[in-house]
Amino acid sequence: MEIVTYKKRYEKVTASWDRYKEWKQDKKGYFLIRVNRKNKNIDVGFCKNKNEISIKITGNNPQEIYHTILRKRMVSSMHHSAYLGKELHKAYVALKFGLEYIQDEELDLKRII
Repeated sequence: MEIVTYKKRYEKVTASWDRYKEWKQDKKGYFLIRVNRKNKNIDVGFCKNKNEISIKITGNNPQEIYHTILRKRMVSSMHHSAYLGKELHKAYVALKFGLEYIQDEELDLKRII
């Protein structure tokens, strides 16, 4: 394992985020994510208008889905890309452990602990 060292003077940053002040709608559209237990995969619907899906992406893991989204240039901001990575990983964990997945809500991990 490689040894990690700090510079003598390095910047210490405390992470923070204000969900209401920092959220911005992506001008390209938004995604609806769900776990498809019947097919054992993740379904992602891309919407430009109010919950009207124009593109459906189906994948087995977050990497397949977010790389497809990036290849198709379906997001215009790093914030949206980061959000998708977080939500797709949650959906994947829910699928693998039989948990309920609700987009934008925390997973209830008590069932697997």
